[in-house]
This record gives sequence, C-alpha cells and structure tokens, in this order.
Amino acid sequence: MDVLAVFDVILLGVVVVTAVIAVLLRRRQGAVAAFLVFGVLLAVLWARLGAPDIAVAEAVLGGGITGALLVDALSGSAGRHPTGATRRWWIAGGFGVAGAVVVATGLLAVTMRLSPPTGALPAAVASAAPASGAEHPVTAVLLNFRSFDTLLEIAVVMIAAFAATAVSDGAWARRLEAHADLGRIGTLLVPAVLLLAGWFLVAGTTRPGGAFQSGAMVSAGLLIAYLTGARGASTRGIAGEWFVALGTLSFIALAGATAVWGDGWLVLPEAGASAIILAIEAVLAISIGVGLARIFVANRRAEREVR
Repeated sequence: MDVLAVFDVILLGVVVVTAVIAVLLRRRQGAVAAFLVFGVLLAVLWARLGAPDIAVAEAVLGGGITGALLVDALSGSAGRHPTGATRRWWIAGGFGVAGAVVVATGLLAVTMRLSPPTGALPAAVASAAPASGAEHPVTAVLLNFRSFDTLLEIAVVMIAAFAATAVSDGAWARRLEAHADLGRIGTLLVPAVLLLAGWFLVAGTTRPGGAFQSGAMVSAGLLIAYLTGARGASTRGIAGEWFVALGTLSFIALAGATAVWGDGWLVLPEAGASAIILAIEAVLAISIGVGLARIFVANRRAEREVR
C-alpha cells in the first residue's frame, strides 16, 4: 500500500477517535481541548482531499473560535455538566457512534454511485476568472459569478446574531474582570489574530482565504479580548447591531447600484471588479466577526442565566 494511503487511513482514524473523545469527556476544559485538536486534524484531512479553501476555513474556525472557547473554559467561568447527563454519557456516545456509522455508510454508498466529474465547470470558471476581479476561482465564484449565494449566507449570519441576542436581552453581564495572566495573554494574542485576519482578507483574491476566514479571525480576536477583560469588546449595544447588519446592507446597496447603473443585479463591471470585491469582503469580514462574537457572548450570558 502507498505510504500516503496509509497516512490517510491513520489520519481518518485519529479524526474519528478525537471526535469521540471530545464528545465523551466530562470536563469542559478537556472536551474543548480535544475539539481544538479535532479542528486542526480536520483541516489537514480537507487539505489531503484537495480542498485548501475548506481546510483554511476549518483551521481558522477550529483554531480561532475554538481557541476563544478554550480561553473561556480555562478562565473558570464554565460549570460542569448536569449530573444526570454525565451518568448516561455512554448511552449518548453509543447512539452517536451508531449514527456516525449509518451516515458514513450512506455517504460512502452515494459517493460510489457518483459519476466522474466532466471538468466543464472548472474550465468555464478558469476562462471567466480574468474578468471577475479575483484571481482565485473560489473568490470569483462567491463574490462575482454566484454572489447571490454569498448575500444569502451573510443574511443568515445576521439573522442568527440578532436572534441569539434577542432571546438573551437583559442578560448581558458587566465587563469581565479577568485574571492578570489572562489579560497579558490577550494583549499578545489579539494583535496577532487581527493581523492574521487582515492577511486572510487580502490573500483571498489570489489564494485560499477571504471574508469568511477573515471574519472568523476577527471574531476570535473580539472574543479573546472580551474574555480577558478588555473594555468595549462585548459587541453589545446599537453599534454592534449596526456592524452585524453592515454586510447585508452593503451587499443590498451594491445589488441596487449594479441594477440601476450597471448591467444587472450584482453584475460587477470588469474595470472596477477587483476594488469592489476587496471592499465588500472587508465589510463582510467585519459583519461576520461581530456577528459570530455576539452569538457566542449572548449564548454565554443565556447559559449563565439558566445555571
């Protein structure tokens, strides 16, 4: 057997084992740490499947957002699971493993019946990419050829953020008073995370990256700042709501402008497509970052209210 094939089999097995450990561990600190490892391994798995954009997104979400969750767990704010639930962890684990086997079997059966790709679509994207304003084909598809899909995706993030904060209205706590060591960690991590967010944003036009990866890093920076006691990092209030809605509103404004003064809804002019894509991605990154951060903080407040 080929060495890479053996590596892929081992990698797949380790991913499954790590996922099971993350679900079955009783202590939240250990579960989050296991899930962090799971996210990194899953990114490697996507890379082995030849999907670098998904691999980067998984690495950012698994390493960024889950990293913020890990800071939360280690800060001592998390409680233990209910006693009744921990007593039956093996039942939930058994059902989870059985469900995973059924789903994996079904996916394998469907995959085996798929016809091989014709190659027509990648060729069409490659031929149209020079006029799209983005050298990377995924960015060209998301923000030019099928930009309505991206508009709906950012609208879903906005609705989810508003829904999460609506059900937790009145439960926002005062600014966290973090331990001094956590404060120093935040001072070091936040600038590095925001620098990575800027790199992902600019890199998205020529290589894997873009608004969603950058937005995840922005969210991670906001959460680390919030959890380590920084002022003004909770994304609460009317300003946070406007930042969440900014991406959707900007996309709708762009659609209207191209419909009135351009060649149709979200049909970007070839001359200014590159600048428009970079600008809309920057706005989307802010909205996604603030939206994800608000969802996390609202859930954290609601969780404490229940306990």
